[in-house]
Amino acid sequence: MQLLIEAGNTYVKLAGIEQDQSVTQLGKYPSAQLDLVLEPLVDGGIERIVFASVGPGVIDNTIQRIAQENRIPCMHVRTQRKDFGVKNAYSQYQYLGVDRWLTLISVYQQSKQAAVIIDIGTALTFDVLAEDGKHLGGWIAPGYQLMMESVLANTSKVFSEGDHKEEIHFADNTADGLKNGCRAALMGMIQFGIAEAKEKLGCEPEVILCGGGVRHIPTQLRKQYTHRSDLVLQGLALYAMKR
Repeated sequence: MQLLIEAGNTYVKLAGIEQDQSVTQLGKYPSAQLDLVLEPLVDGGIERIVFASVGPGVIDNTIQRIAQENRIPCMHVRTQRKDFGVKNAYSQYQYLGVDRWLTLISVYQQSKQAAVIIDIGTALTFDVLAEDGKHLGGWIAPGYQLMMESVLANTSKVFSEGDHKEEIHFADNTADGLKNGCRAALMGMIQFGIAEAKEKLGCEPEVILCGGGVRHIPTQLRKQYTHRSDLVLQGLALYAMKR
């Protein structure tokens, strides 16, 4: 089995890929517990570790150290200028986050059609992919929680408590005003971005939503688009199978 690791600042996701190319999810764990999580796994016949990281260097070092100590080959996947049919839009290609890169190649390899990929987490990332695999670039903006925290941390008389309701309406109180305002900002970016993408692409792209922050988008709007998960791990699986 090859071990796939998607490493972030807060969490790591693990999956295993067998020789028949079937992928098994192994769990999501706090990054601080990476040592404890990996130690029992590497005793179980791991043939290779394939990982990508957007976290601090200490996480990369931990993975590589454990692989070396257990004599397991290790592939550190990084963003490329071009691979798996996708051409990176960035002139300094290495500065596109590897999570976005793996998501792009995963989507393209599965559909081979124009797509808009909206990943909502701590940050919202928005990427446009043409039918020929050309990445047309994208945006990065604060996610819902980050917007909320920014306002709360920098004002003295604005407050919020509890979760938001389903509707985005004009609020008659401060707490709902902040929550609905942040959600409306997300919605404005998404809707404007989709319109711009349609104009650039000259067609109707598939719109893919992913990330834990998708829950902040009203249900009726979410239903209009494709909801996907584990796209980064799926991109890692491509590298594990083909590289």
